[in-house]
Amino acid sequence: MKYQLIMARSLPEEVTQGTLEGDIAPGEITFFRLQSTADTKLRAYVVQGEVLPVATRSFGSIGIFAIPEMKRFYRHVLIERNFPHHGAVAFGHYGKALYEIFKYIGVDVKEIGYNQPANVRYDTENPF
Repeated sequence: MKYQLIMARSLPEEVTQGTLEGDIAPGEITFFRLQSTADTKLRAYVVQGEVLPVATRSFGSIGIFAIPEMKRFYRHVLIERNFPHHGAVAFGHYGKALYEIFKYIGVDVKEIGYNQPANVRYDTENPF
């Protein structure tokens, strides 16, 4: 554990103590986010992937994520639906459970994004 490098640039170092440092261990992950819009509508996304065994040579807790069809998911869910680039990570494949939890707490299934398989088009994706 160390101090948070970026925050320590403008705050006393002792205020930024407690940051975990190092590469995230390789393995299965679920990347997700739940948020509310300004008009109180719940939205979410959930994708499964893995952390690759790649040395990052950076700071903080960091890893290289591999998520199937991420390029299309990024464009048609994260960008088009205005999600911030930060999300949460669960270590393991919990997409099915999170999807059900999101439904249970009232997220409309039309508002739950996920990474479509290569042969399934997103609603806004050009078919050509």
